[in-house]
Amino acid sequence: MQPERPDRKVLSVWRWSNAIGYVIFGLIVAVGVFAATRVGASGWWWILVFGVVALYLFSALTLKLEWESWTYRLTPETLEMSHGWLFRQSRTVPRDRIQHLDVNSGPFDRRFGLVQVVVHTAGTTVGTIPGLSPERAERLRSEIFGTEA
Repeated sequence: MQPERPDRKVLSVWRWSNAIGYVIFGLIVAVGVFAATRVGASGWWWILVFGVVALYLFSALTLKLEWESWTYRLTPETLEMSHGWLFRQSRTVPRDRIQHLDVNSGPFDRRFGLVQVVVHTAGTTVGTIPGLSPERAERLRSEIFGTEA
């Protein structure tokens, strides 16, 4: 079986999640800049603003690389998960070690009709596959455990 990628709609989920995080971070920086200028520490605030903008742009530009690096593959013996465009992480889990799968969805996942599959073995979580359609998640569960959906 060929490696599969999460649904492309997960890029929108990640964009919205990152945007919320950067808005919160930006507000914290804005409060810090405001407080610093009130006590006379002016002239350096633009460095903070530039840093926030640069961080956001870097994140926005690397989302597609992150999506392209995400793969998972179910073989007759294993579930293989791999991700990371800069620091690559690969996990291979024997199918007979998988105890159960959780199917989760946050608010942005639900908005775009996606779920995340969390893979559990005895006593631990070994990985999460983001950006699957609910149908694909259920089919993956059926394929792993050999049951009909």
